[in-house]
Amino acid sequence: MLTFSKPLPLAAQRLLHTATRMVGPWVLPGRRERWEAGSWAPVLERVQKTVGSFDGHAVYLRPQVSREGAAFLLLRSGRPVAFLKIRAAAAGLERESEVLRLLERGRGSGFRVPELLGHGEEEGLTWLAMSPMEPVPCRPARNVPVAELAGRVTGLLASLRRPDGVAAHWTPMHGDLTPWNLRLTTGPVPWLIDWEDAGYGPPGADEVYYLATRAAVFGGPVAPTGHAEAARYWHAVVTARRADDHALAGRLLAALDRLGD
Repeated sequence: MLTFSKPLPLAAQRLLHTATRMVGPWVLPGRRERWEAGSWAPVLERVQKTVGSFDGHAVYLRPQVSREGAAFLLLRSGRPVAFLKIRAAAAGLERESEVLRLLERGRGSGFRVPELLGHGEEEGLTWLAMSPMEPVPCRPARNVPVAELAGRVTGLLASLRRPDGVAAHWTPMHGDLTPWNLRLTTGPVPWLIDWEDAGYGPPGADEVYYLATRAAVFGGPVAPTGHAEAARYWHAVVTARRADDHALAGRLLAALDRLGD
């Protein structure tokens, strides 16, 4: 459910994964309490009719102030059968559904994407179900030819609907291209996930954001990219979301200042 970035959390995740396979989930640390589906129950019932039966799930509640909703890994006999997102706001999941349909023709383009299994609305909540990644600890892809990868994304999304008022020179983008959304699991080709923010942005937007987030988390030198408009674009976005994580936002803004020179 999570992609840790730093070496120590990654090592702990792998250790706990091994211990869970050997002993069971009770080896995991943390408080235990009974969980009730509540308002999500109708969605889970509907999704079961779409993806087939499941007898368990893991739940992740989004902690960011600016991002609501939940994610479910649906299990059958302990194996994942689908990854489910539920949101009160429909726009992001409608966009991701559209993008996943567009990307079906782009398999083998240097990254993997989930397969869309279903998308709909139930009792005022929007949901999207997709195929799961392999059930193994994953790590972020820190060193990728990001300009080349971003160019492939732009090409694959060439027919993405262009909203009214978007500048004519803006191009399609993933919109949240970070090392932790490029996940390495069992092979050398990473998964590229979380397409809710896909849309249009200034040229170089995906490249600039990947470099900024990599620098903010892992450190290291940051060189100007020549994409000043993209750096200004992300500066405004990060500033608006600063309440999510003030420390990370500060490091991101500093990196964007250097990338935009």
